[in-house]
Amino acid sequence: MKPKNIEKQAAVRSAIISTLFQLLAVATLLYLRTLEPPGWLSALMLILAVADLITIPFTFAALWQRVREIEKGELDEARKY
Repeated sequence: MKPKNIEKQAAVRSAIISTLFQLLAVATLLYLRTLEPPGWLSALMLILAVADLITIPFTFAALWQRVREIEKGELDEARKY
C-alpha cells in the first residue's frame, strides 16, 4: 500500500503529463493546418484540436475527484471487504 502523499503525487503527475500530451497534439494539429491541406482536412484538424482542448478541464475534474478519494481513504476502506 502506497502512502497517500505518493498516491497524490502520482495522480497529479499523470494529469500533468496527459495535459502536456493533449497540448502537444493540439499544437501539432494547428501547425499542420498551416501547411495548406485541402479545405475539408483543415476543418477536420481544427475540429479535432478544439475537441482535444475541451477535454483538458475534465482531466483536472477527474484529478480533483481522485485526490478527494485518496484523502478520504476510500480505496483503503474498500480493500477491507
